[in-house]
Amino acid sequence: MGQARELIGRVVTDAVRSGFAAWFNDMGYAEHPDPPPAFRAGRERAGHDASRVPEVPAARVESTVTDGEPGIVFSFKVEYGDEPLVQLSVPRTWARQVAGAGWAVVDGRPVVDVLEWDDSVTPARPVRVRTALIWADYDARMHGWRAHADTRTCRVAWTGEGTASLVMPWDEPSHA
Repeated sequence: MGQARELIGRVVTDAVRSGFAAWFNDMGYAEHPDPPPAFRAGRERAGHDASRVPEVPAARVESTVTDGEPGIVFSFKVEYGDEPLVQLSVPRTWARQVAGAGWAVVDGRPVVDVLEWDDSVTPARPVRVRTALIWADYDARMHGWRAHADTRTCRVAWTGEGTASLVMPWDEPSHA
């Protein structure tokens, strides 16, 4: 289980780093950075400096067992100077069926639960999972560089070669 949390920490850290870099490039901050927010809640100047992509320390991952809905709580603001903290709420079966079976990360995203399995192959593989989408941007109104996660249910698509990819909810065919 520790290895699964470590892997999830790396995946989330990489998503935040690449999200910040993409935002920086897409917004053209190298040439025209946003000014620091008028109101700054935290103490770290790098959190409010849009002229460069900030350093992102390795994320720490904690997990608790829940009898409720599995999910991920993640919010990171560079301005506070703390390490990113990922809090997983996982079902009792997560350690054995998800982490132990090698499904803690699918298609570069953390998995907190497998909702449906494909039993037609051995070993069984996930076809629907609860995962997290990581968002990273620069908030010019208050927080500066920040990231957060949304827990989502996604279908897992498999290639003939056995490669998994997540199908985002907005890419699913409409049932209207």
